[in-house]
Amino acid sequence: MPPFWDPICPPQGIVSLKAFLQARGHEVHIDDFNTDGPLFALQKKYFEHCLAECPHWKLLSIFRNGPRYFSRHQMVFLRAGSGRGAAYKRLIGHILNIDGKSFFSDKVIDALDAVINESFNVVLGKAGQLLSRIQPDVIGCTMLESTLPMALLILKRAKEMYPGIKTVLGGPGAVVGNMVDDGNLENIVKKCPWIDTIMYGEGEQIFDRYLQGLWEDKKIIVVKDLGSPDPGQDLKSLLLDVDAVPAQDYEGLAVHRYLWLSLFTSRGCPYKCAFCFENSYWTRFRPKDVQRIVSEITMLSERYGKDKFYLCDSLANHIATSLSEALLKENKKYRWDSYMRVTDECLDPKKAELWASGGLDRVRIGVESASPRVLKLMNKGISPAKTKACLENLARHGIQTTTLWIAGFPGETEQDFQESIDFMVENKSFIYQADIWEFVCSPTGVASAGPVESDFSTKPIYPEEFDELLILKYYDLKNGPSGSERFDRITRFEEARINAGISNPYTMQDLVRAHQRWVKLGHQKEGHGPF
Repeated sequence: MPPFWDPICPPQGIVSLKAFLQARGHEVHIDDFNTDGPLFALQKKYFEHCLAECPHWKLLSIFRNGPRYFSRHQMVFLRAGSGRGAAYKRLIGHILNIDGKSFFSDKVIDALDAVINESFNVVLGKAGQLLSRIQPDVIGCTMLESTLPMALLILKRAKEMYPGIKTVLGGPGAVVGNMVDDGNLENIVKKCPWIDTIMYGEGEQIFDRYLQGLWEDKKIIVVKDLGSPDPGQDLKSLLLDVDAVPAQDYEGLAVHRYLWLSLFTSRGCPYKCAFCFENSYWTRFRPKDVQRIVSEITMLSERYGKDKFYLCDSLANHIATSLSEALLKENKKYRWDSYMRVTDECLDPKKAELWASGGLDRVRIGVESASPRVLKLMNKGISPAKTKACLENLARHGIQTTTLWIAGFPGETEQDFQESIDFMVENKSFIYQADIWEFVCSPTGVASAGPVESDFSTKPIYPEEFDELLILKYYDLKNGPSGSERFDRITRFEEARINAGISNPYTMQDLVRAHQRWVKLGHQKEGHGPF
């Protein structure tokens, strides 16, 4: 797992791959570079430079929304090599002018480049040591938007050290909402010749077949490649039975550095929200057996001495009740954190009490918007009144309510967004955290589940003159709110959040502050807390 990805729990993707491949006789080693404290601190150093030059970035929720621009800067830095001249500086200026009013001098860009160069050198050193010690036949890196630059750097070093090694990228994609047919995977193959193979989508079976010698020269492999040439074959029939994935194995990771242990109880999502590509990426919703989940939790807790788990699922609504009942029946005292959607069950006091008693510590709720019109455009199927009732019910039972919001969804007006701000302020006593994200589109994936009336047509963000310096293509909506409008809305939201006294816990100090506020509001349940 390359940097930069939040090191709050073991990375579920490589942990699952390790367990699956080991069960099939392969020798596997995993490593997570994100648990290297000094390395991860360099991302913070980068944004501190930005904040010194543009103090208003403090209100852009920059540690949440900024990493994608940090990633783009790294990508161009990697692509340019030593040729970082005037065109390079102009492009970086474009990339970092995220709100239409952020301008960086060449001197500041040089300082930011120095941070990136320092982080590259640290990663190259770590990668070199790891490769020398293990000398693998194949090396794979997780491909997320925030990890791709370092993944490319690590795999390039691997090829330089061992020309015969096979280099693999795998995961959700190079850009949020990336789909296999949007051209960016082909761009990576074309512009990064040291990459042998890209595996897009659910990776266990693909990687196993690849290691057995199948598709040796195929550059891009997807789940449908597991099947027969019959074009009528149902893709869903090729997907993995999630109960067939062996129990998690964290060997090779610095487990003591994570706040929580990770676990997945399902893959996919039964809903089709217009901004999300989870449904199309995983193709079909597949839940795990609840007794299997309890057994894994027990085994992991006993092995690693931790009692708190992060459920790495799209949503935990399907498992919350049965998991709580099973844990209570077996008198298991574990705590868990998960994503959930507003449903009728979330409004039921008996359900909330059961979940809290069963260990649900914190729930991350996709509120997205408090405008009925925008919620309809998003295909959410909920109402602000229902969300309000959900937040009150969960908070009154001691469950920390992290609310997730989107700024700049297509069709959203200033009035629509003001309704979200007003809702957040009015319900501040039942909101533990209010996390605002910039809406980001891709040519296909993010909009694939959207209603017909939504306009997701796109245009390239950066001028054509910079194509040679860009490995990937980045897109924005033709008709949606602009980047400057999105970040103006984020600024207004953050100002309102701070004035409302809601503390977003991104650091240890923030966690303590948020916990103290929750206690003061009378919501903290005995035995639940920030650590």
